[in-house]
Amino acid sequence: MCDDISIFGKNFWDLWIQKILRNLASIKIQFLIMFYVPIIWGMFHCPEGSKVPWISSEQGLGFLGGAFIVLATSRIIARTKLTEPSNGDIDTER
Repeated sequence: MCDDISIFGKNFWDLWIQKILRNLASIKIQFLIMFYVPIIWGMFHCPEGSKVPWISSEQGLGFLGGAFIVLATSRIIARTKLTEPSNGDIDTER
């Protein structure tokens, strides 16, 4: 049965690679990369002839912290509001 899902032969590293690839394919990681990389780059990159970076440290850390709080809050809400009770009854009115 495990041979069906295994890439290299059902060992630890095979499952670990699959987990990494699954995480890279998730939209959350793609959003983090898409938003975090330009912010962090802008915090440390200075235009030519200037000693001031594109994005100040306060703005960059504020954005990164706000994005983290949004992701953490959305995960908490998704876990508590979108799941059905474990007794097997599906409440379609919720």
